[in-house]
Amino acid sequence: MVEFEKSHGGRERYFSVKYKKDLTDDCAVRAIAHGTGIDYIVVYKALFELAMANGWMPNDTKTIEAYLKELGWEKHSPMRDVNGKKIRLKDYPLDGRYLVYTTNHITCIDRGVLRDTYDCRAWCGNSYWQDPQNPGY
Repeated sequence: MVEFEKSHGGRERYFSVKYKKDLTDDCAVRAIAHGTGIDYIVVYKALFELAMANGWMPNDTKTIEAYLKELGWEKHSPMRDVNGKKIRLKDYPLDGRYLVYTTNHITCIDRGVLRDTYDCRAWCGNSYWQDPQNPGY
């Protein structure tokens, strides 16, 4: 079963994360930073630059997907169980690194550990991204 580890993805090095008021809708930046190993602020700036160049918002699905394609990651249909139902994040494979869309959220599962600011393992995964160069670490 996938474990949970609370993490801000490196945001704490640049911005306060001490109080509830410090939380922000940066799930795309956090997930990509975790999944790729690229520093939080580098991902943050890259998403903003890509969004500005295309007239999108930084956390728009179009921006996220364009950035991940630039990095060489591949998008996959949702993982399903033997009955054809989408599997919950807690049941994702324990090897590999996945950036998984859920409802209005994206998170990272890294070798059996979901790293995020809150535990969303009970949610069903929708489509997911994986680095074809490193499908299973």
